[in-house]
Amino acid sequence: MRRTLLQTFQQWIAAEGFQPGDRLPGEVELAERFHVSRSTIREIIIHLSFLGILERTTRRGTFLKRPDCLDIGETLAFQLQIAGYGFEELKQTRLLLETSQIPLLIRRITPEKLEELNDIIGRMATSDPEEADQLDLQFHLTLMEATGNRILKIFGQVLILMFDRKYRTKFLNPAAVRKSVGDHRAMLKALSEGSESRLTELIRQHIQPL
Repeated sequence: MRRTLLQTFQQWIAAEGFQPGDRLPGEVELAERFHVSRSTIREIIIHLSFLGILERTTRRGTFLKRPDCLDIGETLAFQLQIAGYGFEELKQTRLLLETSQIPLLIRRITPEKLEELNDIIGRMATSDPEEADQLDLQFHLTLMEATGNRILKIFGQVLILMFDRKYRTKFLNPAAVRKSVGDHRAMLKALSEGSESRLTELIRQHIQPL
């Protein structure tokens, strides 16, 4: 598939103002519009369908789909993983994401989310290291979710890569779990008190030693 044609097709969808649920013209009409073969258009549609952007329905045609945050995030995570970006770059990105969201997080945090975060910490404290590590990830993803910003939630997939087992071996022990639980409790306290500077400092201290 020619890269420029794919880009042109995507730009056309955006410029035409198609909304999720709208039906695209048929393959024959699209092939004529872009001066390519019908098989080339079909290849582009299949590609965008795999990415969750389009949806092909038998006899009904091709429709613009609203991609789910999880679908977008999973695609991003996979692309970053196979691109071979280094651990330090991932850590720098995680640090930037988690500290830059703090003002928004403090404004938008709800009592329900505070309780959810507290529950995660409680389960961490009584779990074996493997499960605790997954709850550690859940804690940080929940912080991003609590901002209410869907794009932040998508980029939160970077965190999932940081929790790949090859990076986490040294944290899979009771002492490391106790430290993480203590760090998270201190973060939750700063968050509930609305202390932006304290929360920033705690997150930096939590991530930098990785």
